[in-house]
Amino acid sequence: MMMTKDKTGIIPLLGYSRDQLIELLNEMGYRPFHAKQLYSWIYYRGVFEFDQMTDLSKKLREELNSRFVLQLPRIVEQVQGEDPDSASKFLFELSDGERVEAVNIPTEDRNTVCLSCQVGCAFGCTFCATGQMGLSRNMTAAEIIGSFLAIRQNSEARISNVVFMGMGEPLANLEQVMKAYDLLTDGDGIALSKRKVTISTVGIPAQIRKLAEYSPPPKLVFSISSPHDEIRREVLPLAGRYTLKSVHEALSYYAQQTRHRITIALIVAEGLNDQLEDARALHQWIDGLPSKINLLRYNDAAGSFRRADEQAIERVAAELARLGRTVILRKSRGSDVSAACGQLAAREVRSGNDGDN
Repeated sequence: MMMTKDKTGIIPLLGYSRDQLIELLNEMGYRPFHAKQLYSWIYYRGVFEFDQMTDLSKKLREELNSRFVLQLPRIVEQVQGEDPDSASKFLFELSDGERVEAVNIPTEDRNTVCLSCQVGCAFGCTFCATGQMGLSRNMTAAEIIGSFLAIRQNSEARISNVVFMGMGEPLANLEQVMKAYDLLTDGDGIALSKRKVTISTVGIPAQIRKLAEYSPPPKLVFSISSPHDEIRREVLPLAGRYTLKSVHEALSYYAQQTRHRITIALIVAEGLNDQLEDARALHQWIDGLPSKINLLRYNDAAGSFRRADEQAIERVAAELARLGRTVILRKSRGSDVSAACGQLAAREVRSGNDGDN
């Protein structure tokens, strides 16, 4: 099998699937059960030092130490919000020096990790800090999984949910995201429920259809921004090129193929989508699509947008409910550490005094 070596000639092993480990160890003269033991140590037990894998033979451990390494992304900074129900933001440095962020969001009934999948983002959404960075590169499945495992090491509670809502557009890096999804949901490893993994997208019709063919797929969130094509073209320079009609057709296909209900996410900003006519247009666009609506308050991030007045947000929610839609008004978590929706930008959080240096 083809293996990528680092600058020292050592092969990074993180991100290998169980089948890949079986093939690798078979080439080294070992049996499949040795690979399964190694797989369990890495993903189930979270052990990354070969010497600590005590049920492996001394000979195998020595061979692994001489040829391979298990290296998690370096945590540059971990910031915990002051509020009891706030989030923890992690700034990671990858092996080539690039930086990405991820967020741990504990609540009473779940413990969610929000993962990034790209270094930056090419889509340039005008209300999103990541979108203003531009795209440096895609993350590998190993880097995505490494971010998760690093957070798991630093989380007091068991992680129950994963959302791909961090830096980057998941459907623009679908192959690596789905490799990570397989590792996250393998019952002999990390063992997350497939129903507890969610991908969020600004809407790429061809990739939505491709995701629908995956069995079983993760849950899907479509971030619509506006139910009006002309406004989407203004605020979503790339995603706005896809008409809402084409996105609706792709989402309908996804729902039909998977029997999943789509979540429509609307980040409510002043003057963008906070009027009753916007609620009615959204209702009309959804039509018969099996869905629920998540309304989120806009978080200061980029561009000239402002959070809508709370009464306006509640009016939009009430109108959608009156029209028969299932609506959830989400509480924003992590804004105090710039970790809420749209705020991730791979930068360190500094105090006011630090900023003067």
